[in-house]
Amino acid sequence: MSWKEHYQQHLMSAEEAVKHIQSGNRVVVAHACGEPSYLLDAMVANASAYKDVEIVHMVAMGKGEYCKPEYAANFRHNAFFVGGSTRAAIEEGRGDFTPSFFFEVPRQFSTTMPVDVAMVMVSTPPSSPS
Repeated sequence: MSWKEHYQQHLMSAEEAVKHIQSGNRVVVAHACGEPSYLLDAMVANASAYKDVEIVHMVAMGKGEYCKPEYAANFRHNAFFVGGSTRAAIEEGRGDFTPSFFFEVPRQFSTTMPVDVAMVMVSTPPSSPS
């Protein structure tokens, strides 16, 4: 099977993708402007399907709606660097701060903080000439 066929077989909407998240999962979200806001919106829209999902971010630049008090049973934010949209959750005890140097983060994901789900933005694969 070619990579193009494999790619086509795995395409799905954001709404379908977030249904693969399970309660108790650790979801790592891409850093800063790489944050996949549409996926996060879909995840928040599906919040009733989750309990105790840990959302790990380096710096959240988006809305951070999963940090709102009404989602406390569904999501818990864990920040490597605290941003404006997530600060209140940490201050109010609905989130965590894990101090870390940038260079330590990959090692943490492969040792002490294994990743269940990664949410990242990517571009579409380039088309090859016919």
